[in-house]
Amino acid sequence: MGLFVAVWPTDPVRELLRAARLPIGRDDLRWVYPGDWHVTLSFLGSVPDDDVDGVLEALRGAADSAVSTAATLGPSTRRLGRSVLCVPVEGLGPLADAIRLAVTPFDRSPDRDAPYLGHLTLARARRGGSIPKKLVGRQVTAVWSVSEFCLVASSTDQKGPHYSPLAHLGLRH
Repeated sequence: MGLFVAVWPTDPVRELLRAARLPIGRDDLRWVYPGDWHVTLSFLGSVPDDDVDGVLEALRGAADSAVSTAATLGPSTRRLGRSVLCVPVEGLGPLADAIRLAVTPFDRSPDRDAPYLGHLTLARARRGGSIPKKLVGRQVTAVWSVSEFCLVASSTDQKGPHYSPLAHLGLRH
């Protein structure tokens, strides 16, 4: 199954993003449903079902040694490549590094050695398209407290990705 580890923004942060007046109805983009907005800490790729318990055990160890932190969203929308509209997120690097180290034996992602780049994806361009320049640079800033992270199962069908949290792991205060 496809797995990743992520944190979710708080309700006030989601409301702030909704209020950013992004043209969410544009047909040339695939918008991420606001309930699915998250910041990925580690993408594991396709992990065999038999390894899920091992992933959870590794994540529990990472959670036991990590502390709550603040995530800072913004200061504005930007592109990742030409096809992803996102908002950068700072402050989660040390947590992401600890999680990525803990799950190394289970990580089947082709990007596993890439440096961590915290961001919250808002939309993706449809095949062959690109994010319009007028959507880049929209001001949006927020700070929220991160007190837990989640192991999430991901599947995709014609309607897009579906995310199912498998476990919520709390951080020390």
